[in-house]
Amino acid sequence: MKKIYENNPLYNFLRVFVDSQFRFAYRRMQICGSENVPKDGAVIFAPNHCNALMDALAVLCIDRKHKVFVARADIFKKPLFRKILTFVKIMPINRVRDGFRSVLESEQTIENSIEVLNNDVAFCILPEGTHRPMHSLLPLGKGISRIAVGADKGLGGKKHLYIVPVGCEYGDYYRYRSTLVVNIGKPVDVTEYIAAHPEKTEPELLVDIRTLTGEAMRKQIVWIPDDEDYEPTWELCKLMTGSISEYQPKERLEANQAAAARIAALREAAPDRVRRLFDKAEAFRQARKKAKVSSHAVNTMQPFRTALWRTLVSLVMLPFALVCCALSLPGWVGAQALASTAKDRSFHNSLRYGIILFVWEPVLLILSIVLFCTVKWYWALAVLLLPVGMPALTFQWFEELRRLASAWRYAGNGRLQRQKEDLLKELNEWKEKIIETK
Repeated sequence: MKKIYENNPLYNFLRVFVDSQFRFAYRRMQICGSENVPKDGAVIFAPNHCNALMDALAVLCIDRKHKVFVARADIFKKPLFRKILTFVKIMPINRVRDGFRSVLESEQTIENSIEVLNNDVAFCILPEGTHRPMHSLLPLGKGISRIAVGADKGLGGKKHLYIVPVGCEYGDYYRYRSTLVVNIGKPVDVTEYIAAHPEKTEPELLVDIRTLTGEAMRKQIVWIPDDEDYEPTWELCKLMTGSISEYQPKERLEANQAAAARIAALREAAPDRVRRLFDKAEAFRQARKKAKVSSHAVNTMQPFRTALWRTLVSLVMLPFALVCCALSLPGWVGAQALASTAKDRSFHNSLRYGIILFVWEPVLLILSIVLFCTVKWYWALAVLLLPVGMPALTFQWFEELRRLASAWRYAGNGRLQRQKEDLLKELNEWKEKIIETK
C-alpha cells in the first residue's frame, strides 16, 4: 500500500480537474506571497478557516506540489471513507476533547507528520479547528504547536521546520463566483526559535509557537475583533474602501486591513466619541439588510445610472446566458439543490463545487466518450471542453441578476441613500482623526 505522501498518477490526473474547477469557482483569484514559502526546509501551512472545504482547496492551489492535510479523526471510522480520504492525501488528527485515548493516539499523528515532512511534502493544518465566516480568528488549537515541536524534534536538525501563515480572504463567503486572495506571509522558523530558547520548557514552547503563528496569520487577513462592534466596524471598512474595484482583490484586502487598523486605533484613542459612529454604522447596516440592498450597490456613486447600465448589459447578455443555463442545467440545478439542504451557509460553496466537480464533469466525460465513438472527433472534443465552465458562468449570471435587483432597490430608496450620505459625512468628520491615529 502506498504511503500518503507518495506520488500517485491517478491523483495527479484528477488534480488537474480539481484545481481548474476551483479556479472556475471565483471570478478573480490571486495568490500572493508565493516567494515566502521556504524551498530548503519542512513546511507546515497554517491557513485561516472561514469557508469550509474551500480554504483547504485554496492552499492546495498555491502550487502544483503535493500537500498532506489533516481532518478530525471521527470521519475516518468507516473503511471506505478512510480509503477515499487517504487517497486525496488527508490523514486523521485526534483532539483533546475527543478523550484521553485520542490524546494518546495523537502521538501517531505527530509520527506520521514527521514522515511526511521528511519526504519533502508540505503539511497543512487549519489551526482554528473549525470554520467560521468572519474576518477574525478563533483561538488556535494546540494541535499545530504540538505537531510543530514534535516534528522539529523528529527531524533531528536535518532541516529547518517552518510554519507558513496563509490568509484566505473572500469577497463573499456565500456567493459562488466571488473573489479570493490567498495571502502567504513570512514563515515562522520553528527550529530557529526553539534553538534560541533552550531555557524554555516544552509547554512554554507550545504556547509561544501557537502565539507566533496566530500573530502571523492575523497579518494575512482583514482582522477585526470579535466583539459587539464587529459588524459596524466591517460595515465602515466596506464604505471606506468601496471605490476600489472588486477586480482588484489584493488592493481591496490591503485597504480593508488599513481601514480596520485605523478604526481600531481610533476606538482605543476615543472610545466614547466613536460610539456614535458605530451606532450610525449599525443602524445603516440594519436598514440596508432590511431593504435587501447589497454593500456592492451602496458603493455606487450614481445609483440610477448604475442600475440602468446594468439592465442594458443584462439584456445584451441574455441570449448567451440562456444558452449557458440550458446547456449546464444538470450541473447548476444539482449544485444549488444540494447547497440548499445545508443549514450552515458556509458549506454552500463547498457543496456547489463538489457537485460540479464530481457530477457535472464526469457526465461531460462520459458523453464525450460516447460522441467520440459516434460523431466527428471535434464535436466530441467540443462537448468535453466547451461546457466545463458553464455552470460557473450560470452562477455568475444569477449573481448579476441579484446585483441588478439590488441596484434598483437602492436607486429607489431615497431614505437609505440619505442615511448613507449622513454616515459618510460622519466618516469625513472623523477622517483627520483616523489619519492621525495611523
